[in-house]
Amino acid sequence: MGGIISKQKLRDRIEKHLRDLTRKLISFDTVQETLNYLLESFYREYTCDLVAVLLQEKDRLVPVVWIGEGLHINETLNLSMHECGSDLFESALCMTNKRQKQCAFIEALKKEKISTWFTVPLKNQEKSLGLFVIGFRHEVQLLLEAQQDFTEFGHDVVAAIDLAQEKEEQKRKIKGIEWIRETTFSDISIESIITKVVERAAKGTNAKGACIYIYDEVNQCFTLTPPVYGEVSLKEKIYINSVQEVDYYFPSVEKAGGSELTIPLVVNLKTIGMLYVCQEQHRPFYSEDLEFLKFVSAFVSMQLENTRLYQEEYESKRRLEKILSYHQSLMKKTVEGDDLKAITSTVGSMLEISVLLFDRFLRLVTSHFQKEKAHLSGLYEEKILSKKSEIIQMHTKKLWVEEEVSFSVWPIVVGRDVLGYFVICLEKKEMDQVLFLTLDYTINVYAIEFIKQKLVVDAREQEKEKFINQLFSEKVEDQEKVITYAALINWNVLESHRVAVLSIDVSKLDEESIAMDGYKSWLWDQIKTELIRFHPSIIYTRKDDEYILMVKKAEEKKAPYDYWEHLFKKIKRIVEKANHEVKVFLGIGDFTESIKDYYYCYMKALKAKNVVRNRMADEGYAYYDDLGPYIILHNSSDQLAAELFVKKHLAPLIQYSEKNNVDLFHTLYVFLQNNGNYREASKELFIHRSTLEYRIERVEEILNVDLNHADMRFELMMAYKLYNLFDFDRSELAKR
Repeated sequence: MGGIISKQKLRDRIEKHLRDLTRKLISFDTVQETLNYLLESFYREYTCDLVAVLLQEKDRLVPVVWIGEGLHINETLNLSMHECGSDLFESALCMTNKRQKQCAFIEALKKEKISTWFTVPLKNQEKSLGLFVIGFRHEVQLLLEAQQDFTEFGHDVVAAIDLAQEKEEQKRKIKGIEWIRETTFSDISIESIITKVVERAAKGTNAKGACIYIYDEVNQCFTLTPPVYGEVSLKEKIYINSVQEVDYYFPSVEKAGGSELTIPLVVNLKTIGMLYVCQEQHRPFYSEDLEFLKFVSAFVSMQLENTRLYQEEYESKRRLEKILSYHQSLMKKTVEGDDLKAITSTVGSMLEISVLLFDRFLRLVTSHFQKEKAHLSGLYEEKILSKKSEIIQMHTKKLWVEEEVSFSVWPIVVGRDVLGYFVICLEKKEMDQVLFLTLDYTINVYAIEFIKQKLVVDAREQEKEKFINQLFSEKVEDQEKVITYAALINWNVLESHRVAVLSIDVSKLDEESIAMDGYKSWLWDQIKTELIRFHPSIIYTRKDDEYILMVKKAEEKKAPYDYWEHLFKKIKRIVEKANHEVKVFLGIGDFTESIKDYYYCYMKALKAKNVVRNRMADEGYAYYDDLGPYIILHNSSDQLAAELFVKKHLAPLIQYSEKNNVDLFHTLYVFLQNNGNYREASKELFIHRSTLEYRIERVEEILNVDLNHADMRFELMMAYKLYNLFDFDRSELAKR
């Protein structure tokens, strides 16, 4: 009976101790204080050799606090939960229980020479935190009847820990609020803000390291922004791909339970950075740490964004002031009459970028390279010239190239004319609005300078054409003056030259006539520029709407046909490269022997060009001497008589063709060219023979002629040849 009373007293004593301990545990404000008091209470009450709390971290049991001498439980009791018996986590146990098998937990206690022990699972209906362990090196009789009391006590410990965690979280929030209230960012410095934030984040979660990454939109990466608190092992730059989630790049994004934790810094649904903290591997971050960091980040995100915007505004203001000074310097250069080289040097130096300037034919005018890019000047020129066809065709558009070297080409445009190209050696992502406006202003300065130079060149060209065109008058008034001027441009006008006339036909382009004149002038400049490279001795000029080429007789050598065929094909390629809709026609005249011959050679070339344009368009060029009957017509007809003859024979057909949707003017020409053969003519016109017969009947009615007579067919054919020779305007002929 005494033994029973003894056990009952012992149980009452244990129950009282557990009740008192439970009441005391819920009074502490921190988890650490709660666990420390729990261990000390048992250690004093039962004079045990080991008291420890093992908490569950993922799938392991990790000792967090313990009391005992000569123990190494941080190593021996750091165990995988899968290697421990599952009944350890269900109810209170002691070594006298009959166990079916050994486990890692029992083996670990043996290593620590613990003879008697009992465990209390720290769990309730909602969660399991780990184990509370009490051990003795000597054998002690344990009261089995108290197992249920200890199991329920484990529930109370979990509740005390939860309560302590809530108190800690409240304190953290209070401290966070106090920190926010006390923290001011008067110096408006991102570095200052980050210093305070990472320190608060680390101390508030007891982390060993903390840092902030700021998102760089230009380079699409998160950049580690100093200062860093403690030790952090992440990369300095983390480049991202829009396909991947942010969790792919940062560990534990808003996920507690691990030794790392990342919180996005968000402003207006836009991620501007990341707050990262890390801990020793055996010490996890809890949900309370996560909530605390979210609380801090919500405040800091807006502060960082405001500071960034302020600094950007400040930097923009500073740059605008610098740009204003830059504009004034450029304008001064222009007013003072500095050349393109001086302007380009000023542009490159003040903007601190490498630049190149090309003329409209993409020939390098001048350049300015930064020291670190000077060795790449040749490579840049090579790459730019490799894009020549794209650059020439883009007109007013900008071209961005990002290959082995990155650059952009800005056309210098005035009206519809491209006067040159400005190249900046910069990646597109480095271009912002301020720089864009600055470069736009720079282009305008270059345009002014190019216009000034063009006016000088145009004045010289007009003066040159004024003197040279005297050669193409029927009577040269002042031969000596012409000879003198020709000598000034290094041209021996008395030397024998062949004269050719070139016509540029842009009628297929749907543009205004004024614009077409400018476009033809641009094409003519292109032709001259290309031909000068291979035929430097050719003399060029312009008379009215025709372009004149004069070639030394010696240049043709002994193969004139080969020379002019090669020259025409080159001209055609130049024009087609610019626009396939533009056509060119070339008439080749005779050689000059004296100054007065230039007019007659010009007229021959002009007549040859007219015939080519009207009846030999596919060939594109012809020699006057090869025109056969056209030569006789030219030599025996004056223009007025020829016009009256053509009007008499062909004007009714032209009038009818304009009023009706059928070209009887062309139908008759093809019929005559085929000597009145209906089968051949209908085949060439792509119409049925009966349709041709009907059209010829209408022609005879309109002209009141009989086409069966050879004389009448001859007269009509001569009218067509005169029409071709003098290149009469159909609309003028149609007027009554």
